[in-house]
Amino acid sequence: MKGSAAITKYVCFFIVALMAGCASSGIKVERIDAVSEVDKDYKHVMVFAVTQKEHNRSVIEAELVAELNRHDFKASRFAVSNSEIPWDDPTRLQSLVAEDARAGEYDGVLVVSLVRKQRESRYVPEQVNYQPIVTSVGPLAASTYMQTTVVPAEFEETTTYALKSTLFDTDSAKPVWQLYSSTVDPKTIDAAAKDFGVVIVKALEKTLPYAKKTR
Repeated sequence: MKGSAAITKYVCFFIVALMAGCASSGIKVERIDAVSEVDKDYKHVMVFAVTQKEHNRSVIEAELVAELNRHDFKASRFAVSNSEIPWDDPTRLQSLVAEDARAGEYDGVLVVSLVRKQRESRYVPEQVNYQPIVTSVGPLAASTYMQTTVVPAEFEETTTYALKSTLFDTDSAKPVWQLYSSTVDPKTIDAAAKDFGVVIVKALEKTLPYAKKTR
């Protein structure tokens, strides 16, 4: 699908609440862009996660499709298997996705791609923790002493994954909506994909402009 500089920042009243709600899931919404108006409702969408890791692609697409279909969308995965996708030829891949979307009469294609994977190392200095310990020395007396625990200094490593989710119009191949998100050290791809699906669908429902006219 083709990119477009014409996509404009779409500011809505829901964005602050949306970002706050997503924080608890581990998915942080960085930015949402959308065109000012659309001429269709984009309820019928095809989902494609751009990754050569077959399990990751399967999990992300499956969770997104399931969440979309629970919220009044009609979604399906990109049907072409990983082994048949021309990963080394972006032009052919773009054409393949576009052809499949047109053949399925989808309103749009929701494409999820990894923008950046960043590892960071942070120095955590030595910490000394004190805990009062009370011991009995008789029926009416007790003594208290401080138990000291030393936590050695260490380097704490984290990995941040930045994702871009773009909804392309099937007919024009232009983006009509984009969401930039990030997550830090997800426990598993399955859990992260589930949270991600919830975030994306909530954002689509609240920030994609309503169609002025439907087909």
